[in-house]
Amino acid sequence: MNNIDELKNYFLSLEEVKRFKELENYILNNKKIKDSFESLKEKQKQLVNAKEFNQKVQYKIYEEEYLKQKEELLDMPFVEEYLELVDIINSKLEELSFELENKLNKIINN
Repeated sequence: MNNIDELKNYFLSLEEVKRFKELENYILNNKKIKDSFESLKEKQKQLVNAKEFNQKVQYKIYEEEYLKQKEELLDMPFVEEYLELVDIINSKLEELSFELENKLNKIINN
């Protein structure tokens, strides 16, 4: 269990993660930004459904609404940085997962 705690502490100590948590807290406590994120997620679901059911006209309408709303969201303070940090952190998590998987496979196969 000690190694898991070390990994967790290491990850939580990364500057990107610290900044992400700050921005996430700001976003979750800002009704306008939070509502915009939720609305954007809803538009994204509509896009996926329209594509899934081959509704080309509806898809185009939802796509235009989605892009407009995304642009408005990116104009809000800190949102672009927040989204960039999401990508960075996800990449770091994928790398960590890949590294752990490789180490486990070596242990199992030896």
